Amino acid sequence: MLHSPSRLDTPAYPLSSPIECRTFDEKQPSKSLLDLLPEEVVEIALQRLLHAGVELIEWRAPLYRRMKVPIMVKNYAYVVQDDDLEGASDILTSLGLPVLQPSKLLLRAEGDLQAKGRFHQVTRTTKPAWVQHLVLYPQSFVSINPAELIEPPQPDSSGLRSVSIPRPSSVYASILRLMLKYPRCCSTRTALGSDLSELIGYHLCDIIQGYVDADDESWEEARVNERIEEAVQTVRRWGWDGEWREGEEWMGDALAAFVRGSGDIDFLPWQS
Repeated sequence: MLHSPSRLDTPAYPLSSPIECRTFDEKQPSKSLLDLLPEEVVEIALQRLLHAGVELIEWRAPLYRRMKVPIMVKNYAYVVQDDDLEGASDILTSLGLPVLQPSKLLLRAEGDLQAKGRFHQVTRTTKPAWVQHLVLYPQSFVSINPAELIEPPQPDSSGLRSVSIPRPSSVYASILRLMLKYPRCCSTRTALGSDLSELIGYHLCDIIQGYVDADDESWEEARVNERIEEAVQTVRRWGWDGEWREGEEWMGDALAAFVRGSGDIDFLPWQS
């Protein structure tokens, strides 16, 4: 039975209990948060932000990993309300996680996906090949609102809310919405188009092998034609369920065309 992409799997990086996370004491001069593994640093940092009342929405690499894209999580990205961005960044800095400015090379490669984020270091090393970050993005840039989450985050026994997860349709809509804001030949749009392509293949079509040549025997073995039709039905169901914003119903038709191969991501409307 095929995996249904209409719901997301269990968290790729489940959070431990707040009590366990708060055992680290950043006031001890001999201890540094950066001495821990990056995923442990992120876990503690997220719990501290949640404890401070910051609402967090998972985005990009950790979210794509949850959606079955076999991506290495180098940057742990989360969306916060615009008014909370400065305060949340200050909390991370106070934990000993400094803000690192993106290099000119990364700005050229990913544009606003680098420029709009607040990149906090979560590794001891700052070497470009090895450094990892916890990244905060303003909600106005990502354009995902509370109505587009899988379910409202409920407080646990300690009163702490969890990280919110966008429903699948809103992930695709957010990417499409962002792509429309940029010129066709633009690094930001190109990076987003790559994200969209991977999500369609791994999440919507559930093709774990990644790219499969239509002329290859593996096409039939992987039941690609069936998977494509099931993905199209999933996208149509999002439309029937009213998951697209008013005026954005065309996104369902565009996604269905991309899935079937009758549409090209590169020809989405762009800014002149």
